[in-house]
Amino acid sequence: MDARGIAARMHDLPTGQRRAAIAAFIIASVGIALWSLQARSPDVPIALWWPASGALFFAVLASRGRRLAVCAVIVVTVAAGNVLGGHPLDLSIAYGITNAVELWIVVRVLTGGAAHADFTTLKQIGWFLVSVGVAISVFSVLTASAAFLLAGADPVVTAVSLFTSHGSALFAIAPLALVPIAEPLRAPRWEPLVQTLSLVFLAVVVFALAQALALTFLILTTLMWGAYRLPPLVPAVQNVVLAIAATLATALGVGPFAVLLQADLRGAVFALQLFIMTHAAAALFVAGQSAEWRENLRTLAQRERDAQRVADELRLLNSQKDDFISAVSHELRTPVTSIIGFSETLVDDDVDPDVRQAGHIIYRNARRLADVIEDVLELSRLSTASVSTRAVADVDMTQLLQHCIEDVAGLVPAERHVRVDLRAPERAVVIRGVEQDLVRVSSNLLSNAIKFSPPDGTVTVRLIEHDDVVELIVVDEGPGIPPSEQDAIWERFYRVQTPRHRDVPGTGLGLPIVKSLLQSRIGGDIVLTSDGERGTTVTVRIPRTPPASLPEAATDAQSGAR
Repeated sequence: MDARGIAARMHDLPTGQRRAAIAAFIIASVGIALWSLQARSPDVPIALWWPASGALFFAVLASRGRRLAVCAVIVVTVAAGNVLGGHPLDLSIAYGITNAVELWIVVRVLTGGAAHADFTTLKQIGWFLVSVGVAISVFSVLTASAAFLLAGADPVVTAVSLFTSHGSALFAIAPLALVPIAEPLRAPRWEPLVQTLSLVFLAVVVFALAQALALTFLILTTLMWGAYRLPPLVPAVQNVVLAIAATLATALGVGPFAVLLQADLRGAVFALQLFIMTHAAAALFVAGQSAEWRENLRTLAQRERDAQRVADELRLLNSQKDDFISAVSHELRTPVTSIIGFSETLVDDDVDPDVRQAGHIIYRNARRLADVIEDVLELSRLSTASVSTRAVADVDMTQLLQHCIEDVAGLVPAERHVRVDLRAPERAVVIRGVEQDLVRVSSNLLSNAIKFSPPDGTVTVRLIEHDDVVELIVVDEGPGIPPSEQDAIWERFYRVQTPRHRDVPGTGLGLPIVKSLLQSRIGGDIVLTSDGERGTTVTVRIPRTPPASLPEAATDAQSGAR
């Protein structure tokens, strides 16, 4: 959307066309001023001169790099117009200078030295009102001083009169040069027509029928409707038309201000000008707020689209990453399995002790690599949130723990002499679940506890039965986990940042996998406690029967139904 107004578009015209337009505005202002003075009734001294001030504003705002030159031309034309209107030469020159100063100030403050002014946000509209206020204040003081010195006029009365008259002129006319003229209509097509007809109807009621000053606020309600719902050019045009209509009606002796004129001429003119100023300023503020609100909605919508696009890209990248990891891990699994098999042969055969020791080392490291591959594959499966295809069955946790202890202990060098103390009921402790998932949870916890235990240390494993759950508690005598890092250890690839932990090899995947399996497949929970100095206790609570909401439970139920 092109947010520029008429003046900004004129500013970008070729030099010849732009200068012709500026000259046309200056000539038009002189013609309007002369016509308004000639058409003024002796009985009702109200002239429709203020569109001339708006035309001069257009001319200065559209100038490019030569605003002082345009202001000089304005001094001459305004002075000539006043002389033709019957004012003394010195006073006419003073009026020309003060008018040019007023226009230069308002344009300079409004644009802030930029090429042209924007008029699309509430802040910019507020800055326009400030610029007009500053300019007409300076103009009123200078012109009232000149009128006092050259014609003996009352400076206070003159300044107040000039402030309201020029304020109403600029508030009504200037927005036409600034508001965007290409903003699309977002309301239904019938709404501008209905709003305009409502405005005309209320204007007729207030000025032609009721002629009551107290009812003028009715017009403001319809203007606010247009300012909020319609493109800003519509209320800007309506403000100008309303100002001209109110001025003409008052000059012709019609309307609430004409009634007031009979009792107080100066008060009636002042009230009319305040009417124009307040309606124009209120419509500007509402239009600005509405435009800013629409712009915020557009920005939020764009940000939402950008966020959605980024999320889609991240999902795609994550999927590609999982596919890559899965493919690589599957490719690694076969050679690692071969290495494990041949290393077992070296260990079992009656060969040279050095060869047997080498076989032990190869076997231990190949098993470690195999565990890493399985962890990565498990992470890939958990990331895709796929339903496990493994069978749900009755599992004896006591027997499962004994097997896990044997497997994990075989990966620890014998010279460390780490002992595992299993305290479990002698009878079978049966729960229903996927055996591979329970093995992975138990093995990861035991592996961590043994790896971090000091030489000659003891890992205590307890299995406690309850009515609905089974508790697995693993206690080690390792360095412990600092409380400040106990939340981070559940993140993938995170390693505790202490020298004693960094010396122990690992990938930082064990605990995240355990937690993910418990939450997504087993239905249990895990709690870790440590003082950060010595020892860590991990407590896992596993339900005897998986909750019905878990994929495995649903799969099991379906299998049973079949």
